[in-house]
Amino acid sequence: MTDTAQAPAAVPSAPGALAPFEGVLFFPVTPFDAADRVDEDVLAAHVADGLAHGAGAAFVACGTGEFHALGIDEHAQVVRAGVAAAGGRHVVIAGVGGPLGHARRCAEIAAEAGADGILVLPPYLVAGPPSGVAAYVEEIARATPLPLIAYHRGTAQLTDQTVERLLALPSLAGIKDGVGDVALFQRFVLAARRAGRHDLQFFNGLLTAEASQAAYRAIGVPLYSSAVFA
Repeated sequence: MTDTAQAPAAVPSAPGALAPFEGVLFFPVTPFDAADRVDEDVLAAHVADGLAHGAGAAFVACGTGEFHALGIDEHAQVVRAGVAAAGGRHVVIAGVGGPLGHARRCAEIAAEAGADGILVLPPYLVAGPPSGVAAYVEEIARATPLPLIAYHRGTAQLTDQTVERLLALPSLAGIKDGVGDVALFQRFVLAARRAGRHDLQFFNGLLTAEASQAAYRAIGVPLYSSAVFA
């Protein structure tokens, strides 16, 4: 990812925003069988059980689901199984990320499989300037009609300027925080409000998020991801 002063190219509009999440957000693990194949039946049962216990949405093939360890075909299996388990009654978000070409293909697969949106995970072991992070998210947005959630963490940490740029993406549906700088995250929330992006959903994605959720709720971020269902 290289820094550039060029204006970003236009990004197609998304078909619609994500429905508001309600409840703790569920990040299921990805089960494998004894032959090292994705066990779709076990995964589907796991997702269905978590959703039955009140999870606000299922985020499949994300960090907890070891997205980085899944091949393209395995990623497709996981997303299809999650969508089938949700049965159209619950929101399913698919993880995408890694090398840009891989991320684009995963975004396409998520749409083909019927996911409701995508979570853009940081590129693995690759860092770049803020403009490069924004360009990475924008390029993935061009590959899919799905709403997307940007993930603020690791090698893809956002800045005030990056968020201002991403707010122009019609398909941006939210931002997940994995850094823990509550003051910075509050600035992201306030920037979205100033821009009239009241459709965006923000959530606490820290490890053991329950321990820090009071601070996030105080800045207007009631949502969080939890390992309680994993």
